[in-house]
Amino acid sequence: MAEGYHNRALSLYIHIPFCRAKCSYCDFLSFGGCDWNKHQEYVEALCNEISAYALIAEQYRIETIFIGGGTPSFIDAVLIEQIMDTVRSVFVVEEYAEITIEGNPDSLTADKLIAYRRAGINRLSIGLQSANDDMLQMLGRVHSYGQFINAFHCARQAGFVNINIDIMSGLPGEGVEEYVYTLDRVTELQPEHISAYSLIVEEDTPLGCNEELLDLLPDEEQDRLLYAKTKSLLKSSGYNRYEISNYAKEDRECRHNIVYWTGGEYLGVGIGAASYLKIQSGAGSRRLIRFHGAEDMETYIGMFSCRDRLLQLGSEDENNFLLEFLQSYYRDLYFSKRSDEMEEFMFLGLRLMQGISKAEFKVRFGIGIEKIYGKVIAKYRNSGLLLESGDRLYLSDKGIDVSNVIMAEFMI
Repeated sequence: MAEGYHNRALSLYIHIPFCRAKCSYCDFLSFGGCDWNKHQEYVEALCNEISAYALIAEQYRIETIFIGGGTPSFIDAVLIEQIMDTVRSVFVVEEYAEITIEGNPDSLTADKLIAYRRAGINRLSIGLQSANDDMLQMLGRVHSYGQFINAFHCARQAGFVNINIDIMSGLPGEGVEEYVYTLDRVTELQPEHISAYSLIVEEDTPLGCNEELLDLLPDEEQDRLLYAKTKSLLKSSGYNRYEISNYAKEDRECRHNIVYWTGGEYLGVGIGAASYLKIQSGAGSRRLIRFHGAEDMETYIGMFSCRDRLLQLGSEDENNFLLEFLQSYYRDLYFSKRSDEMEEFMFLGLRLMQGISKAEFKVRFGIGIEKIYGKVIAKYRNSGLLLESGDRLYLSDKGIDVSNVIMAEFMI
């Protein structure tokens, strides 16, 4: 092969689209209330899709895996074990790979948690959102705060020493004191990682269509107060903020998400999953290619229903075998333009508190960052919204407050 054996780092995202019920704010690709037979049928197709990547597996070593959803903990743990067995039969998974599974408190039973550990999963992400049961009910969450506490302790007993908890601010009708209560309850448990997001109201969701609840959303001033409370309380509780919405204990940053933010290669498997891979495209060059799977459940299952047919695809010629496979099975497949890569380098990298490296920009794109973004950088550096320290550029606290506006200006 053109590149060495297992010498390229790869992150793997595995999409489990099933939930007990969809939350009122959710616009993710997920399905509520499907039965065991549909779960099994989907996982069979998913494992076939993973197996098809035996075509390129020798090029890669898996450094992180993220099993997301949907609600992966909703399906039987046997199916999760089947998926992990398939991954290991196809790819080399590093001994110290970070392997995360998402779960909701109502379905994170002691038996499932033990099975996850047996399958080699070493990181758990629990969706709490709020310690207030009234808020949970309003959001359409199917668990209580009491169930969350039980799930957290069961996870510790099962041997999970790397746990993330998702919480959400800016909920309709929730006051500052109620939100601080959630922060206090979470920090008392001392998880290794906390993701603290502001509620985003999406159109065509039940919440987005509920005018009564929309009228109860916090105004901009209160939203900033909640943001400041999050930052100060988590810092005082021993959490380092390393990304706009993510806080971690020392050395417990989410390695998988950092791959997204820093432009690493990742493979997404499952319905609608996105991928970002380097592929040889002629004349010995490698270009980044993006693609997505089908978004319709039956279409996806049909695509990957025949394992033998998938494994017969391609040829020994690395110039075309992967591209042939991708063109046969995926949608929205395209080679990224250089300008696209520059834009993503900036607006994803600036999400991180450490920001971006000017030297890395030059190595990656063969041109100094000032040649492309000099005017934008000078504008926000002069206003104090963008800071510079040695080789790095990063947003100030005030810059983070208006990060969406700033990042939009890095579009070429």
